[in-house]
Amino acid sequence: MTTPTTCPPSAAGPAPARWATWAAFAAPLCVLPSAVWRTAVSLTGEHRPTEVAYMTVLSVLTVALAFLTVGLVRDWGRVFPRWVPGIGGRRVPARAIVRVARTGGALLVLITLYGVLNSLFGFVDEAPRLIDQEKDHDKPPAWVGYLYLPAAAWGFLVLAVVRDYARRTAGAAPASRPA
Repeated sequence: MTTPTTCPPSAAGPAPARWATWAAFAAPLCVLPSAVWRTAVSLTGEHRPTEVAYMTVLSVLTVALAFLTVGLVRDWGRVFPRWVPGIGGRRVPARAIVRVARTGGALLVLITLYGVLNSLFGFVDEAPRLIDQEKDHDKPPAWVGYLYLPAAAWGFLVLAVVRDYARRTAGAAPASRPA
């Protein structure tokens, strides 16, 4: 049986690089324009309830996942907050966080690269449609693409911030030890 170690917030380790802090806070800001637009469009009354739910959940989930990048530069990315039941005050498993963040960042970069290559070479002629959306449904105005443009930086920001996080947590004690 293993017993997780506890770590007082004062033992959180070295501070993140200033650029990493800026990059971590930029990640949720990059996805915010598209999330706000998607949510606003879903509330126009022109969509079915399933479409409204889909667009709203997608927007909230995107911003929430992007906000997790901030945890890589804050204390709650090294030590679970005390208010979290059962694990409050214990170390966050840094190796697992690094693996998940690197995988997520790499997937976001691949999705971005696919989007860029698809727009240049036209691998797919038609974008995915919403639930039961007709083929001739009105397309959004061209300026809407600019709301999605900042989101292209999300994966690169995650990979940069997780690199700094991995550097700072490399010598950290493991999340659990044998009893």
